[in-house]
Amino acid sequence: IGSYHYDDNEASKEKKKGPLLNETVPYYLKKFDEIVKNNGGYFVGGKLTWADLYFVGLLDYLSGMVGHDLVEKYENLKALKEKVLAIPAIKAWIEKRPDTKM
Repeated sequence: IGSYHYDDNEASKEKKKGPLLNETVPYYLKKFDEIVKNNGGYFVGGKLTWADLYFVGLLDYLSGMVGHDLVEKYENLKALKEKVLAIPAIKAWIEKRPDTKM
């Protein structure tokens, strides 16, 4: 995603876009969604771990890089994101954090 987003050469960027958005990203998100489904709604052991926090922490940034919500079609990842963002301390920070581009 970074190689695509930060590519200054428009021809090169356009060449990367199709395979990235139609093959690579869906391949991994499908696998991640399956892992979360099979682990009780989390990445590891049926409970909140750093893997969940890290994934959700990067999600808005990566979604901004590709121009759409990456997890909108993946119900388990979407639910995980909602659970993490509902944690009181995280929710409070999101409500007061500075508004930035990404």
